[in-house]
Amino acid sequence: MKFLKKNKNNKKDTMHKVELGSLYDINKSLIENNVVSLTEEEMNEKKQMIITFLEDTDNHYYMLLCNDRKDYTVFHHLDTNIECLQDVLIDECLPNRGKTKSFELTENKDAIEIWLSIDGESYCYYFFPYDSAIIEC
Repeated sequence: MKFLKKNKNNKKDTMHKVELGSLYDINKSLIENNVVSLTEEEMNEKKQMIITFLEDTDNHYYMLLCNDRKDYTVFHHLDTNIECLQDVLIDECLPNRGKTKSFELTENKDAIEIWLSIDGESYCYYFFPYDSAIIEC
């Protein structure tokens, strides 16, 4: 982002460049400073979102990934027990990592974006279908 600033000494306008960082950095800062953790009741409401997401994407493998932390978990989803995966994600995986601050379906509906607070810092995790990366022989 650039802006003009008046220089009082020589009455000449000068151009200054301000680095705001990436969109990810801005979102991270907003989450850290302005968003409180979701309550247990709010997290339970998110379980339906996961079930709908699993039904819509219809994969057998899913990944929970945080690139910043080099943290990933691969889930093998069995069609017979769709509730198991959503329970493991909401009740075990996320709480074992940190406090959930945001949990939303991405705009193109191909992943769930989850922001967690871990030791006072916010991290973005993505939960997404992973069948295309698994090779079974």
